[in-house]
Amino acid sequence: MKPILILLTALVVGGAIVWLIDRLFYRKDGAGDVDEASQDAGPGTPVQGCADESCGIRPICPSEQLLAGECKQEITYYDDQELDAFAGRDENGYTADEEEQWRDVLYTLMPADLLGWGQSIKHRGLVMPAAIREEFMQLAAEHRG
Repeated sequence: MKPILILLTALVVGGAIVWLIDRLFYRKDGAGDVDEASQDAGPGTPVQGCADESCGIRPICPSEQLLAGECKQEITYYDDQELDAFAGRDENGYTADEEEQWRDVLYTLMPADLLGWGQSIKHRGLVMPAAIREEFMQLAAEHRG
């Protein structure tokens, strides 16, 4: 009986330590929690404290969706396989013709596909040209407004 009590006590103490570490180091000030106000706000309302550049497209920050497993981890193509040739490029390292390739894909997307396309680009290791990222953000803002 004594070994079971010792094991049970060790499990409770270990669980408490893990919970404290999670609270103190990974979720300071509740930054990892989605509060009720942001869930009730509806689409288009930016989530407070979200550092994701496409924040505000949905009521939950896209990076929080990824952590929560709400977004697909698999790569989805939006008829844009030609963009894979730009893997490893810097946002300022594109020519005007290459930016036009990005623009062609961006403006053929359906508004509902914008967030998914942005996530697909990140999963594939691509960085949008700076000008295209600005246009992407404007399109996303127009869609939610």
